[in-house]
Amino acid sequence: MATTVSQQIPTTQANAIADLTGYEDAATLRWQQACVQAANNLTALPNGRYVTVRMERMRQGLELAQRGAVTLPEDGEDLSAVVRSGNNVYQVDTRLLTCTCADYQKHVQACKHLLAVEIHLGALGLVPPCAPEPAAAEEPAPVQDPAPMTPAPSTASWPISEAPASLNIKLKIGNMEFMLTMRDVDDLKLQRRATMSLPWLQEILLGCEANLEARQQEAEEERQVQQRRLDEQIAAAVAAAMQAQAATSTTGNGARKPPAPPALEPTNDMDPSWCPIHRCKMERRTNERGSWYSHRLSSGAYCKGE
Repeated sequence: MATTVSQQIPTTQANAIADLTGYEDAATLRWQQACVQAANNLTALPNGRYVTVRMERMRQGLELAQRGAVTLPEDGEDLSAVVRSGNNVYQVDTRLLTCTCADYQKHVQACKHLLAVEIHLGALGLVPPCAPEPAAAEEPAPVQDPAPMTPAPSTASWPISEAPASLNIKLKIGNMEFMLTMRDVDDLKLQRRATMSLPWLQEILLGCEANLEARQQEAEEERQVQQRRLDEQIAAAVAAAMQAQAATSTTGNGARKPPAPPALEPTNDMDPSWCPIHRCKMERRTNERGSWYSHRLSSGAYCKGE
C-alpha cells in the first residue's frame, strides 16, 4: 500500500540495537506507542475488528509491528504487504485479509502476520506529523521532537474500582478456592502480565492438587484402619461366643447338665469262680478234703484266685 508517512518508522536494525542495549530513541518509542494504540483500537469493545481474537495472538502481531517487521510496497500497489517473521517472509493481502502462512491456511482466521499489518497500518495514522520543511531563503527553524503521546496513567493514579483493564482468575480445587485480581492501564499490558504469571499460577494449582490428593489419601488410610479394627472386634466377639457355646451346653430350662460318670469295668468280686488276680474264670475241683476253684497257669502251676 503506497502511503506517505511524515514520521520515519524505526528500522529493524534500530529495534535490534534497542533490544541489545535497552536504549530506545524517541522515534522508536513513538512508533511503539502508536502500535499499542492501534492494537487497542482493533480490540476495543464493541466495534473493534478483532474483538474476538485471542490476546496472545494480538500480542504476537503487536511485537512484529513494533519491531518493524512489516514492509509496504513502494510501487503503488495498495493490496499487499510483506511480513518478515524469523527467517520466513509472508505475503498479506490487505483487501481480502488473507496470509500465505500455514497458520492462516489451516485455521482461516487472523494470524499474527495479518494482525501485524493491521497494527502497522493503524499506527501510520497515529504517528505525529513532523513540521514542514522551511523555505530555502528562510533560516531553518530548530528541529524539535513532536510532542510525545500522552503517557498511560500509572496504577497509583486511578481508583481500583475504575481501572482501565482488570482480570479476575478463580481456581477451585475440591473445597479450596484461589482468586487473583490483576489491573493495568490497557488490555495488552494486562494480558502480558497475565501470561508471565502463568508459570506461577501453575505451581499454585499443582500445589493445591497435591495437597488435596494427600489429604484424600490420608482420609482413606484412616478409614481403612478403622474398618480393620471393627472387623477384628466383630471376629473376636463371634469367636468368643462360639467358644462359650461349645464349652457350656445348656438344657431346655437353662440348667447345666452334670458331667457323665466314668465308665466302670464289670466286676465279679462276689463270684467265687472268678479269679480277681488274672481276671478269668476258674474250675471247681473236689476231693476227700472238700471243694475249691482254681485255674492252671502257663507255668503249669494252679492259681486259686488268692
